Amino acid sequence: MKHGLTQLGHGILFFLVCSACVNLERSAPERHYFVIELPNSANQTTASGEDVLMVSNLRISPRYADRSFVYRTSDAGYESDYYNQFLASPDVMISEELRKGLAASSQFKFVVGPANPLQPNYALEGSINSLYGDFRNAAQPAAVLEMDFFLYRESSNNQGVVLQKRYVKSVSLNAKSPEALVKGWDQALQEIIAALAADLKTANL
Repeated sequence: MKHGLTQLGHGILFFLVCSACVNLERSAPERHYFVIELPNSANQTTASGEDVLMVSNLRISPRYADRSFVYRTSDAGYESDYYNQFLASPDVMISEELRKGLAASSQFKFVVGPANPLQPNYALEGSINSLYGDFRNAAQPAAVLEMDFFLYRESSNNQGVVLQKRYVKSVSLNAKSPEALVKGWDQALQEIIAALAADLKTANL
């Protein structure tokens, strides 16, 4: 009986050692990092305006402030993807691309950030309300981006809100993958900036 227990103990020890070996050899999934960016504008024209536009750093809903991708899986269900993330905070990236896109529209002489010493004629504030992959329908995945903007006149003689508008874009994806989702967000941001630039041109500036 004692000999049988000894063999059993050796067997358990061998199993634990082998299990440890398997765990050590198993590689953990790698994280992948992505950026949201506009396409480079090869045909940027000379600025037609004389005004300076200051674009504040965008605010973002706490639901999407983390660098991990967020997927909407049902009307009330969301998931966070630890293994697919933004390289930097999404609000920082989108703020930079917003300035770049509005500068490319050439409506303003300069488009600057809040740290720039130039005195602005107008100030643009905005928020990112939604930034997720819509996977509620597996056959129709989409990239969703929703943003609010307020444009203020900074002249001491005539201050006030010039424009307030919300933009919502849902871009259909050709695949349910992180790469396709980022391309969808790129397109959504490009369309929002184009619509915002068009609205700024027709506003009473």
